Amino acid sequence: MSVGLHVVRAGVGPRILLIHGSAADHATWSIQLASPLRDRFGLLAYDRRAGAHSVEDHADDAARLLAEEPGEPGLVVGSSFGAVIALDLLRRHPMSCRGAVLIEPPMAASDEVPAAPMAFLDEFDRRAAEQGGPAAAEYFLRFVLGDVSYDRIPQLFQDRSKSKFAQIRDDSAALIAYRPRYAELAGVTAPVLLLGGERSAPYFRPTLAALQAVLPRARLEIVPAAGHMLQAEAHRRFTELVTQFAAHDAGLAPG
Repeated sequence: MSVGLHVVRAGVGPRILLIHGSAADHATWSIQLASPLRDRFGLLAYDRRAGAHSVEDHADDAARLLAEEPGEPGLVVGSSFGAVIALDLLRRHPMSCRGAVLIEPPMAASDEVPAAPMAFLDEFDRRAAEQGGPAAAEYFLRFVLGDVSYDRIPQLFQDRSKSKFAQIRDDSAALIAYRPRYAELAGVTAPVLLLGGERSAPYFRPTLAALQAVLPRARLEIVPAAGHMLQAEAHRRFTELVTQFAAHDAGLAPG
């Protein structure tokens, strides 16, 4: 059961499940929930379960949530760690959705190495012990976003993100333990739109290229003037891309 998941719904039409990344919650999709997407689709944004400690656990939660929702399978859209969850959902629960939009999943470009070295988690834990959880969360955010992008975030949102240090720690451990299983991904038949930000850290690009190479129906789009949080930084272009993908690739008729 998906009891306990806080879900926010907006709009009508073919459903789109929005899965947030680390240091975030459903509010990361606030622009989308109030955008023209709600005129065409039924949007569902939820807060991921705190007690889920693996990518597979989170993907199973998403599958259960979709199974309980009325209507035909639609799209799943994931940002960062949420994109890893969306990809696992597509691989292990293929009947739950008709396509996926993946924003820079922070995975390794092969199954041979982890998404991040254990030294990263050790440093996170050291900072948490010596300086507190929010300081460790800032270390994570600067690592993922880069100093320039992090410093652009309004203080209120910085503080909100840093308060989620426990979630960040769990997600980081889950990513290190997870392997994408690239050989199995070759069997995914649903269409996938891979999105990257032009200003994002370069380490996202090899993974996007690896996924484009192995997923049979994947295409890659690099969004100009956007970073890792491109759904907020380039929200108009993001809306256009999702709408076009839903209609032309996934075959969803807007509501």
